[in-house]
Amino acid sequence: MLNLCREFQELLHRACKKSQGELILLSGGLDSSILLYYLQSREAVTISMNPYSSDYLYSTIIAKRYSINHHIVMPSMEVIIENLEELVRDFKTFDPIFLKNSVVQLLGFKEAKRLKVNEIALGDGADELFGGYNFLSKYLNSPEILQSKLNEISQNMEFVSFKISKKYNIRIRTPFLDDAIMKFSQSLAVKDKIAIHKGIIYGKFFLRCCFREILGDEIAWRRKEALESGSGINKILPYLENWITGKNFLEGSRKAKNEGVLIRTKEHMFYYQLYRKFFDPPIHQIGDHPEKSRRCPSCNTIFIWNGSFCKTCGAYPV
Repeated sequence: MLNLCREFQELLHRACKKSQGELILLSGGLDSSILLYYLQSREAVTISMNPYSSDYLYSTIIAKRYSINHHIVMPSMEVIIENLEELVRDFKTFDPIFLKNSVVQLLGFKEAKRLKVNEIALGDGADELFGGYNFLSKYLNSPEILQSKLNEISQNMEFVSFKISKKYNIRIRTPFLDDAIMKFSQSLAVKDKIAIHKGIIYGKFFLRCCFREILGDEIAWRRKEALESGSGINKILPYLENWITGKNFLEGSRKAKNEGVLIRTKEHMFYYQLYRKFFDPPIHQIGDHPEKSRRCPSCNTIFIWNGSFCKTCGAYPV
């Protein structure tokens, strides 16, 4: 694997040279830490609810080594909700997972705008190309199924950052999506992407092995966390649980059901109510061939994409 690592490091180094590296959105996870090592960005931005989140801890460790200015943004709950509403409107969704993860990037872009930088580096693509998602671990002993899942993910990549960058007129650089990197990822075997280390199943195993000496074990073997978890944004859950009464939840759920939408939690209801501020219920959508249109069983939106989850309400599987 040593020769493969050297080859990959050189390819990624070349890909990073194409970037000005003005600013990087830094979670302190494997992907952004690798990019920071190569880019030596002048500015690094981390979104964290408080000083106790894991992103705060790990980003601080790696930023001390490679970044000149590390900006840690700690948004209030009011600011988070304002930005969640913006995402609901711009992406026409009330999917809780999408919204909580995407709000981290949106806040990062806004901080970049405040800092007046023209370009942001992102780790987009590493999870998709190198098997970073935690759910893939359950297929470890079924390599053929695992390979099919990896193929499906890599063939249906979409990134919220592309749309946000256009809205805020900030260029983005995604070195992991460089053509040479994408081609290299396809040459790796399944066992190189997902494997066991010290009794724990790790995704992006190849990347971890390649950069553990550079980044140190603490960063290289950090467990994969969703942005909502690592940043602490998921603290909106208890906030909404306390804020929305049981009576309001029942009334809201009943109203949504009459509109063809199945509400799962108080959080889900809150996002749907934001959605309804801007859009009609999904059931009112009309496709090119209404009689043949496939609709989500949970919200009645029309499916116009590949995959087994609903991008409007977040239902899975559908």
